[in-house]
Parts: sequence; C-alpha cells; structure tokens
Amino acid sequence: MSVLTGRPPTETGEARDDIKQVPADSSTRALIRARAAFLADSLGHTALPGDEVLREGAASILSDLGLPREYLGFAMVALDNALWWGAFSAVPFGRRLLLLPKCLQNRHTCRASIDSVGLHCAGCGGCVIQDLKARAEDLGYHVIVAEGTSAVVEKVMEGEADAILGVACLDSLEKSFERIADLGVPHQALPLLTDGCQDTTAEVDLLGELIGTHATGGRLIERSYLPLLRAAQTVFTPEHLTPLLGACNQTPPGDEVSAPLLEATQRIACDFLQRGGKRLRPFITLATYAVARSGFEALEAGADAEALLPPGIRTVAVAFEAIHKASLVHDDIEDRDPYRYGQPTIHQTYGVETAINVGDFLIGLGYRLIASQGPELGAGCVADILARLAQAHLQLSSGQGAELMWNGQASTQLRPIHALQIGALKTAPAFEVALYAGLRAAQVAVEDTLLRQYATFVGEGFQVLNDLTDWEEDNANKGHRGQDVLARRPTILRAFALEAGAGEALDDLVTAARASGSRSTVLPQVRTLYHQHGVFEKAHRLYGGLRTRALDLTQEIGPPGLRELFQFLVRNILREVRLVSD
Repeated sequence: MSVLTGRPPTETGEARDDIKQVPADSSTRALIRARAAFLADSLGHTALPGDEVLREGAASILSDLGLPREYLGFAMVALDNALWWGAFSAVPFGRRLLLLPKCLQNRHTCRASIDSVGLHCAGCGGCVIQDLKARAEDLGYHVIVAEGTSAVVEKVMEGEADAILGVACLDSLEKSFERIADLGVPHQALPLLTDGCQDTTAEVDLLGELIGTHATGGRLIERSYLPLLRAAQTVFTPEHLTPLLGACNQTPPGDEVSAPLLEATQRIACDFLQRGGKRLRPFITLATYAVARSGFEALEAGADAEALLPPGIRTVAVAFEAIHKASLVHDDIEDRDPYRYGQPTIHQTYGVETAINVGDFLIGLGYRLIASQGPELGAGCVADILARLAQAHLQLSSGQGAELMWNGQASTQLRPIHALQIGALKTAPAFEVALYAGLRAAQVAVEDTLLRQYATFVGEGFQVLNDLTDWEEDNANKGHRGQDVLARRPTILRAFALEAGAGEALDDLVTAARASGSRSTVLPQVRTLYHQHGVFEKAHRLYGGLRTRALDLTQEIGPPGLRELFQFLVRNILREVRLVSD
C-alpha cells in the first residue's frame, strides 16, 4: 500500500496525493468492496500481494464501476482486505489485535492518559473508543490505541497476536500496515471517513462486524515471514540465551565479595544484548539459511522454525547480534549519544570506561560463540565464517575511524562520494557476512561479486536512510533530532550542503548552536537551509536509486526462494520514506 503516501510525482508525473479520497457515501464504498471481493476470488493468490497487484486491481475496479481515480487508494485497501480476508477471519479472537487511532477520541471531554505505548481509555464514554475497546476485549482481543505500528509489531514478534485489525486515515495506512502486510501477518484495514488528526470518524458499524467475525475454510495466503522473524526474537529470550552464554562463561569463581564484581561485565553485556533492536542481522542469517535449505517451504505461514533452524545457526545469529551490539556501545561513546532504544546509553549509565569494556566483552563473546560451533557446522564452515566476519569487523572499524577523522576537522572537503564510502564501510560488510553465513552453513553458493554489490547498495541506502530519519519528528531511538548535524558528522546531507555552497552558512549555524547550548532555534534554520539548497530532495533521490539498484540485482539470484527473500530484505531494510517536510 505504499502508493498511498504523499510523495513526489512518479516518473510519469502522477501526483500521489490525488488518489487518497474516501467515498463520502456508504453505497459507493460498498460497491468498491463488493467488486474487490469478486476480483480477489478470481486472482487466487497464495503469495503475498504486492503493490503492483493491488494497484492494477484497484484501477480495474474503478474502471469497471466508472468511478474517479481519486478513490484508487481506497480501492487498493479494499482489495488488500479481500485478499487477506480468509486468513484474517480464521484467526481466533484471542490471537487478534485491534489497533485504534487516538484521533477517534473526543478531545474536549477525553480523560484518558497517554504514554509511549498509546492512549489508555478512562472509560468516560465520550467517544466510540470505549465501546469498541470493550467489545473487542470481551472476545479476547488485545487492544492498542495509538498511531503507528511499533507496539503492534512488537506484540506480533513476541507471539502475542497473529492477526491485526486496524483503523487509520488513508494517509497513514502505509506507515501502519505496509510492514504488517509484507511480513505476512493476516490483517484488515479500515480507512477513517474523515481525517485531520482530531475528532475523526469511522465506519463504526462495519468495524463492529469485523471485530466479531470468525470463519474457517476461506482462501488463505500461505506465505509468511512471521515464523522466521519470531525465531530471530526468540533466540534472545532468557530461556534460550542463558544456557548459550553460560557455556561461554569464562569468569572464574569468586567469594561473596568478588563474585558480583567478576560477573558485572557479563551481566551488563547480556542485558544490553537482550535490549531493543530489530534483530535484523540475526534474522538475515536465520532466514537465509532456512530459505537456502528449504526454499519456499521455509516461508509457509505454519512453518516450524524450530525444525528449520538447528542450534548451530541460531548460535551464529546470536554472535552477529553480540558483535553488532558491541559496535553500538562503542559508537555511542564516540558520538556522545545519550540514548539508545529510548534508554540511556551504556556509557551514560555506567561510565565510559565500563562501556568500552562491555563492548570488548561482546566482541569476544561473538567470536567465541561462532568458534564453538565446529562440531555442528564443521570446522571448514566455521573457519570461513570467522574469516568473513573478521574482514567485516576491520572494514567497520575503518569506516567508523574515517567518520571520526572527518569529525575532527572542518569537513569542508567532504563530498557525497566520501559520505557514501564511509556509510558503506560501516554497514554493508555486516549485511554481507550475515547473508554469507546463512548461505555457507546451508552449503549454497551465491556469486561473491553479486553478494557484495547487493550488500553495498543495501548498506549505502541504509546509511542514507539513517541520515534522513535523523530529522523525523518521531525518531525516538536516540532521543534527539538533528544530532548528526550538530556533531558535524560526515552525513550525505552535509555533503550535499557543501556541494551546493552552503558550507559556511551551515557551520555558522552549528557554531551558534554550540555557543548558545540551544538546538531548538537553530535546527529549524538548518532544516530551512537544507530545503533551500535541495539537500533533502537529493538525498531522497539517491536513496530511491540505491533501493532500485538493490532490487534489480535480486533478479540475478537463481533460487526463487532466495530471490524473494532478498527482495523482502530490500523492502524492509530500505523502507519507503516520505520526503522531509518544510
């Protein structure tokens, strides 16, 4: 459903904002939904429906009904719902999650409290939220009243829900449901009748019907990444992680005084290893292994991840996350970042010296975990993975070192190619070795050049995305927006600003911010400067180009299961993003 977002015109010049109208009359909405259900039956898809299927199908629905193109977004949602209906309706109520938007509240009378999870209804009866929430919870639903999907995806990953029923405005449906659909999570999405982020309205009667509907025997979409994604989360639960780390524990025994001190480093490291993060690198390794070994069978909605992923490859996946977390601990120190995963960084909590040591411990742990898998994976396989990992580790350190060197000078000579080189070194080798490990353990080969090019495009794109999201209003990971520009880091945004001749003005603004200690007045000026010189637009175009190149490369991957997995990784690592607003 990414076509729904307000983005710049496409190559054909079509604007995106003119296709997001919800029909005002219920009869037109019913006609579109009925036609979508008919078309879904004729399509017979058992794989995940992509944008192209939804877009072409929605266009044909509107053409058949003689309706204007402004309803295209609504028709895409209707078709997506119809394709997922059988899978959604078969999920028991107790395994579903209802996502309601906060904007349904009556802001004049609402007494609800709001925190990082969402709105907690006070039961005042001033809006429809109380009734809908009560009706759903009586059936066994989990209910979240919030914008976005972070809390929703977390519950799905943790195994608390297997299907999502959500309400949102058309402008928010991509952000709310694109990832859910791509993961293969059964869902139904109901567009709001009015938007504006305050006092909105919804089709409450229809939503009530959806909440209470349960049926079996319908056509199911059989392919899903959910079992493998959950497996990547499960290996970091105490149940699985504690025995694994216990086997690697080299701490000598101590008495009641010394034991807590001897164990402190491992305790802090293990706590951080379990804290937050998308588990992206472990998932890449686990999914690549499973699909390389079993093809599309590994992507079945009911796949048995326990059987697909033997202990050896799970241990390698944990090792990659340990080394990644070590790089984050050290990176936070070097960048003086105060927050990670919405919490104080390790060096903020325990001090720089302890944080450096914890990072070193995690590096050693990662290598130790892989080295221990010789009996299961074979000595040759372990040696090959360790060699690739060591090479990736050196490249990461070179990239981070180059960034630190740029930070230590005025960076007036920084060019876009330099920023891309640094970003590629910091990210691409980690993606490459995660892919390689899964392939090597599964004894399946992909040409080295192809694997490296793919990882490079993904890694460069990932870094450009990181630079862009540093300006997002809801970027809660590190706690502050604009941190990169104030630290004069060699980002692609800074490089484009220098290339456009805005370097002196940018440095003046950053100097003023440092002198005054106030970012609130300076960051809007930097944003304006970037817009004036087309910095965000250039970065956005570069990002789209890298994403397209990575997707194009997947066509050269022979095994169809791996090809689809590599495409999925591009879509989820390099997600569609909005252009940074003025």
